[in-house]
Amino acid sequence: MPLPLWLYLVGLIFFIYLFVAIWGFSAENSSNLILSGMYLVNFGVHEVSHIILFFLPAIYVAAAGSVGEVGFTVLVLAATLKTKSYFAAVFAGLWVMLGLMSAGRYMADARTQILPLIGPGETVQHDWHYVFSQLGWLNADTTIGGSVQAVGIVVGVLSLLFGAYLIALKLYKSTAVKN
Repeated sequence: MPLPLWLYLVGLIFFIYLFVAIWGFSAENSSNLILSGMYLVNFGVHEVSHIILFFLPAIYVAAAGSVGEVGFTVLVLAATLKTKSYFAAVFAGLWVMLGLMSAGRYMADARTQILPLIGPGETVQHDWHYVFSQLGWLNADTTIGGSVQAVGIVVGVLSLLFGAYLIALKLYKSTAVKN
């Protein structure tokens, strides 16, 4: 049985709230349980990605965390689209946004290294400081990180527009049936 239109509208309002919350999200200062949970999954995937690819050269292992974090959310999005769970794809798209915003923030922090890092031992290496230093791109950290965050915002906006489109389509179909 299809869900009523009002439920989709409530869902879209929640997704708009989530978009705004993701835009201003900071893991170290968050009291949002939903985003903290999503971020915790991303963080776990980030760390596991380092471990899984330990045998590669160090520069790849360092980048693997953020790449894995974003890649995981993209796979979730792809799975929702493949199974035709289109409204769930809106949520998954926002999760991709969170991954991109997080990775971009981490990249932009490469020079200043202000973000608190978690890892084994007393000295934890900043992944993107290492990667950008090796590539000679350290002075471009904020540009690269800001660009990744901008892509995240675009993905989030497109996700919300897709959700609005789904509601408009449902509304159109329901009025077409009545006429």
